Amino acid sequence: LKPTTRPKCTGQGSFEGAGAARAVPSQLRRMVDATQVKALEAVVAKLKEDPSLYHSPELVFFKEYVTSLGATIPKPASPKASAEAKTEAPPAYEPVKQEEEEEEPEEPEEEDPEHIPEDTEPFPEKGPEGEAELTDAQMDKQGDLQGEAVAAEKAKEFQKAVDLLTECIKIGNPTAKMYAKRGQNLLKMKRPMACIADCDSAIAINQNNAAAFRVRGLANRYSGRWEQAQMDLSKGMQLDFDAFEDDADATKAKKIVAEKYEKLKDKQVQKRLKDEKKKVDDTRRRKEEAQRVYEEQKRQDAAGFGGGGFGGGGG
Repeated sequence: LKPTTRPKCTGQGSFEGAGAARAVPSQLRRMVDATQVKALEAVVAKLKEDPSLYHSPELVFFKEYVTSLGATIPKPASPKASAEAKTEAPPAYEPVKQEEEEEEPEEPEEEDPEHIPEDTEPFPEKGPEGEAELTDAQMDKQGDLQGEAVAAEKAKEFQKAVDLLTECIKIGNPTAKMYAKRGQNLLKMKRPMACIADCDSAIAINQNNAAAFRVRGLANRYSGRWEQAQMDLSKGMQLDFDAFEDDADATKAKKIVAEKYEKLKDKQVQKRLKDEKKKVDDTRRRKEEAQRVYEEQKRQDAAGFGGGGFGGGGG
């Protein structure tokens, strides 16, 4: 295929003259198929974009061919120019940093002037396990001790009342009333955890003991356990409304606990909504990040930098 005029390779790697004709002669069509022609067009397009590619080792044969036709090949760029050219390549992908939403500081808890610090064990002794056959004298003794404990509590001798009730309980077959009464005196001694332990024992014996729920509700209130306090005080009032109304401490605590409990519920709802929003936002950001990676890879591939080499394929 000898051109009638000598082709000339311009500085942009294109050809002028007979070689520029795009029509494929019939004899050439018998030698190559359309795919190979497309591949050749892709190579020429790359050479137009970057004439320095003529000097690639893979294109030595092509450079020798066009120079044999008298074409002028641009000289290879200097290392400095090559380095500058490389900087024009699409920048490497960098993940977009997502700005973390600043968490709003939680409102400080209002100081509770009636808060009682938690006490630690040892707590007063519990009664012997299992049912025991008590004598009449033992049962009379328990009755006397309970009466003395009531008198001691009225005299505000709370430690004495606790000691008397402990002696009563240790005789055996303790009742829910005994534990609830001792728990009440322990709370007056500012021992809320010991009080809660006794009320637990009382409720284990009798699940309908209103005093145990009411007293345990007060202990939870003074310990700042608002949710537990709300449940206990509500249960105590449900079981014995009149006794609850007669207890000034319980009625006062019920109002305070209800307000605290509502605030606690609101805070829990806000936290749940915030966590759900964060989960949705995280999912959206991951999808956006994946889409950005995909689009960037497509852009680099389209520019010829993602897959390397020349576009097109062979037959």
